[in-house]
This record gives sequence, structure tokens and C-alpha cells, in this order.
Amino acid sequence: MIMDKVNKVGRPVVEPSSLRSLRLPVRLWNLVYKVSNDYKSVNEYLTTIVENDLIKKKVLKRSERRSTVTSMKRN
Repeated sequence: MIMDKVNKVGRPVVEPSSLRSLRLPVRLWNLVYKVSNDYKSVNEYLTTIVENDLIKKKVLKRSERRSTVTSMKRN
């Protein structure tokens, strides 16, 4: 892997992302955490939820999904 394609923490740069905070009640967070075990991470699970909603609202095309992992976990 070429080193100019890797960010400071050593992960490959896939696409720009924005650091945000999400505040959820503990009850909901625990449920999200439990359900997200089928995905790489909680972030991947939340990305899937948002992408699915945007596709239903015809704001995002299926071909524009972020990753193949996300596109394989369809409703």
C-alpha cells in the first residue's frame, strides 16, 4: 500500500468524513450496539441505516452506497 494513501492512524482513506457527535439514551444505545454485531462497527451499522433511508427517499442511488459491506446488508 502506498503511504500517501494512508491517514495518520494508518487506515486507508476511503472518502472524506465528518466527525460528529450523536447523543442517544443508554436504552437505545444498548439496543443499537447489540444489533450492530452483524456489522463491522456501530458506525457501519448507523451508516447502513442512514443510507437505506436515503435510498427509500430517492436521495441516494443504490450504486452510490459507501461500501460493499453496506450494500450486502440490505433490508
